[in-house]
Amino acid sequence: MAEQNSIRCIQLPIVGWQLILPNVAVAEIIAYSRPEKEGDGWYDGSLIWRGTMVPIISVEKMCQREFSEPGSRSRIAIIYNLSGDKDLPYIGVILQDIPRAYLAEEDQMQSIVSKSECEYIFGRADMMLEQLMVPDLDAIMAAVKQKINQ
Repeated sequence: MAEQNSIRCIQLPIVGWQLILPNVAVAEIIAYSRPEKEGDGWYDGSLIWRGTMVPIISVEKMCQREFSEPGSRSRIAIIYNLSGDKDLPYIGVILQDIPRAYLAEEDQMQSIVSKSECEYIFGRADMMLEQLMVPDLDAIMAAVKQKINQ
């Protein structure tokens, strides 16, 4: 029997897209609450999560796409900074709905890495009729760090 390559992931619903990340990149999904310190543009502000100030962002706004104000089903995905930056250990991404688990199986998906319409999207993974967008976490973290250090 052939070994199946798969990764446990989570689909993060934003307006018009489903972001996909491996489970290990997501620290926690929390209920949406308005940030305590307000921001502007794609940087929504920051809130305290487990004793740490976490910047909250909108990927839709970063990519200059349609954005809906958070509603009752909105959540915030707390994402690890995988580079280990102690000054910015996490970011929060505003989600439009409840995320769901996803098992990414190599033989069931087609991976597409191409010039995206958004510099914060690394590529796409297609599964049947679904397009799952892979965020460029390094680019997002760099933009957040630059924004909060202004």
